[in-house]
Amino acid sequence: AVVSTQSTGMIARGKTEVREESYKRYQMREAQKNDLTKSWAAQNELKLARELDELKHRKKNGMLLLEQCDRYKRCRQCQKCCDNTGSTNIWKESRFIPGCRLIV
Repeated sequence: AVVSTQSTGMIARGKTEVREESYKRYQMREAQKNDLTKSWAAQNELKLARELDELKHRKKNGMLLLEQCDRYKRCRQCQKCCDNTGSTNIWKESRFIPGCRLIV
């Protein structure tokens, strides 16, 4: 069986295309792997920095959160009262009248 030069050329071209596609996929996988590795390393550095900052903050103050609540009347950041007494801002004498928009 004599194989024509045309079919031989098509087969060779097909092989080179398959090799090129395989190499492109390999390059894409490697690039993705490198990007993920860099991203994970950056996230790990941020996490370690956060944990170190939290540890320094805990050592610096030396008081637990409940001890701070006993010591201070209001939260410095949000200005809320620290003691949770369960009080409400609704008067006990107020009554709702159905059909009316007012509370008497």
